[in-house]
Amino acid sequence: MPTITDIRSQGSGRRRERRLTVDGERTLTITEETFLRFGLVDGQAMDAERLREMELADGVARAMTEAHRLIDHRMRTRRELAVRLRSRGRPEDVIEEVLDRLEHVGLIDDGRFARQWIDERLRSRPVGLSLLRRELRQKGIDAEIVETALEESASGKGEAGRAYEALCRQTYRYARLDRDAAHRRMVAFLGRRGFGQDVIYHVVHRVLDEMEEPGS
Repeated sequence: MPTITDIRSQGSGRRRERRLTVDGERTLTITEETFLRFGLVDGQAMDAERLREMELADGVARAMTEAHRLIDHRMRTRRELAVRLRSRGRPEDVIEEVLDRLEHVGLIDDGRFARQWIDERLRSRPVGLSLLRRELRQKGIDAEIVETALEESASGKGEAGRAYEALCRQTYRYARLDRDAAHRRMVAFLGRRGFGQDVIYHVVHRVLDEMEEPGS
């Protein structure tokens, strides 16, 4: 049975680690947290299953620290965290364990992320639901969660109201154009903002008519 033949300490404080030698050949570097959790001592025998359990626990501890640093910087989706941890070489079983733990305590919440994302985007500038939907799906949020968040957060003025507000802020760009040219540019502008074709058609004609009214 594999036996720990040497234990050395390295680093200090939160960075303190333990370097284990197994059977005088294989070396493992684990966190202090893992070392204390498993109650390791020099000369201790550990079967292969126990060693694998220890390595998994150590990987989870390290990945959890990395995940907390990422979350402290800004809120992230489950997939965003998975991608970042994967890029740092963390194995899939470790990543899944970390994400499940964070989700369980509410530090990962794709629904809350989606609602905050929508609120912030609409606060900074009016955009259409299709753009918000596309952005959130690109972040790996489940379609059903996205639709629920859109229904909860993007009400109020409604799609037409947001399109009208967005276009009214840009009318100075079209004031000297003929109607056809202004129409084309307005349609393109609202399309880039993610508004639907029906909304674009009605809002563009409304704004064009208002621009042509006497005194405008």
